[in-house]
Amino acid sequence: MTAANEILGLDRAAILQIARQLRAGYRMKQTLRYASVRPPEHSESNAEHVYGLMLLMQYFLPHEDPEGQWDRNRIAGMLLYHDIPEIIHGDIAYHLKTREQVEREHAAAPVAFGQLPAPLAEEGFALWREYERQDTPEARFAYALDKLEPMFELFENPYGAATMHRLKFTFEMHLAKKLRATEGFPVMRRFVEVMSDEMRRAGVFYEDEAEEKE
Repeated sequence: MTAANEILGLDRAAILQIARQLRAGYRMKQTLRYASVRPPEHSESNAEHVYGLMLLMQYFLPHEDPEGQWDRNRIAGMLLYHDIPEIIHGDIAYHLKTREQVEREHAAAPVAFGQLPAPLAEEGFALWREYERQDTPEARFAYALDKLEPMFELFENPYGAATMHRLKFTFEMHLAKKLRATEGFPVMRRFVEVMSDEMRRAGVFYEDEAEEKE
């Protein structure tokens, strides 16, 4: 039995146990340096998001690619560089991002990577373009993981519901995006199904009051 089949055979409780174990590593995001203090609300930098991606890659890559055919270094590079253009204009939640803002972000990519020294500028820009094209299994895995990671960030996070309600982010928005992203990645899909339902039951997602009245 492959590692993927072992995971897919686990029941809901076992999947949630692994999710909580992975979440233990997320405490690194809140372990601050320089004797600094964060405000009592949910916040996350792009760099912390990348850390979460690197952590999750260590777990999910062997399950989704048990034969080791994909280039691990390219995947790690795409995860490291995929949000670099956002240093110019900042991060915007995808459900709020307009086409104009997407185009602006893409136009900013050469500027952002151009600020890095060689060979990081050339390497990073090439990996970012591969990620954007989504024409390799490595890029598709990196994209799926990028959509999976926020779920781990918000899972059993005491500020998760406040963040989702502030952004008016519904369960339907969450699930549709993650199901599309994890098409072809059965282990990540299994975690999406189980964890999303657990978060829905916990009231994490925003519910449109107008829809509730109908």
